[in-house]
Amino acid sequence: MSAPLVEAVIDLDALASNLAHLTRSVAPAQLMVVVKADAYGHGSVPVAREAVARGIRSIGALDLDTALALRAAGVGDDVTVLAWLYPPGQDFEPAIRARIDLGVSSVAELDEITDAARRLSRQPGFLPPRLHLKLDTGLHRNGATAADWPALVSAAVAAERAGLVRTHAAWTHIAEASEEEDTRALERFLEGVAVARRLGATVAVRHLAASSAGLRREDVRLDLVRMGGHCWGIPSFDGVTPAQIGLTPVMTLRAQVLAVRELGEGRCAAYVSAGYGDGVPRNAAGRVAATVHGVRHPIARVERDHLVIETAGAELEPGDAAVLFGPGSEGEQTVREWGDLTGTLGDEITTRIAARVPRRYVGGSGPAAVAEAHGA
Repeated sequence: MSAPLVEAVIDLDALASNLAHLTRSVAPAQLMVVVKADAYGHGSVPVAREAVARGIRSIGALDLDTALALRAAGVGDDVTVLAWLYPPGQDFEPAIRARIDLGVSSVAELDEITDAARRLSRQPGFLPPRLHLKLDTGLHRNGATAADWPALVSAAVAAERAGLVRTHAAWTHIAEASEEEDTRALERFLEGVAVARRLGATVAVRHLAASSAGLRREDVRLDLVRMGGHCWGIPSFDGVTPAQIGLTPVMTLRAQVLAVRELGEGRCAAYVSAGYGDGVPRNAAGRVAATVHGVRHPIARVERDHLVIETAGAELEPGDAAVLFGPGSEGEQTVREWGDLTGTLGDEITTRIAARVPRRYVGGSGPAAVAEAHGA
């Protein structure tokens, strides 16, 4: 079978190595692997399955569709799956049946959850959903304000006493804008936890740190650290390579040389089968390179279905493999380098790799190589 014109190769062994390293780094806190945005383009179901096979017991799904897909794919209820962002009118009944942990930011959200729980409470086997009550400590993404926090906690405790929910965790997001602001967020959060406990809530798990703060600061790890980008080997620190923090990039984006045209004076242009329709940033032109036979060639132009690289003295042929980004083992740039050079984040680039680009999974605890479509 001929190779695809373009593919994203997902190295599950690299993922497993990253997870082991990150688990050790945040211990004794637990590591939550966040698979929002289809695991930043890596495929939420295959990534979650591999994470669970490697001992991860906490997955952050963001939305209920992703959370339910993970349960349907075999991520059992011995694994915490947390969702926290909902559209208006969200139906919570499927999530409660599937034992999804629910993030709650307001009394209005809590009312919708308790209404669904009340309807299900009449059915055999009903188990009240576990709640992660969210306090806004300054990022203003979501969560109850300090003024609204006591009302949210009190309403959750009342619903728990009615047998409709279980209070379980308190959490927040921190901005990671500065060490001083993160310290203030931690202080606000711990004050909120103390308030919640005084009001009768169970706070068995406290979590506020994500990838950057979770590695930098022991004091913010608490009971659980949520990580996304670092799991895929994409550093969130400026000026740091993946290897310098013990990580290996998980995604390699490959394409084929389609044609080669002589430009004269020993130069040629090679047409490579990946373009902005596949998610290659248009501003990659003049900033980053594609690697063929271990040699980097600057990208001169990005079109919808192809890009053009320019070479001097290199003998390229149609069918040659071009590596746009990867772990660096073939001389190629990493996606973190792409992000730095194009003015964005590496995980934003992987997230934007289009659904039409096949994902090929290699290594891992399952079959040696599994070809799946994006998001399968």
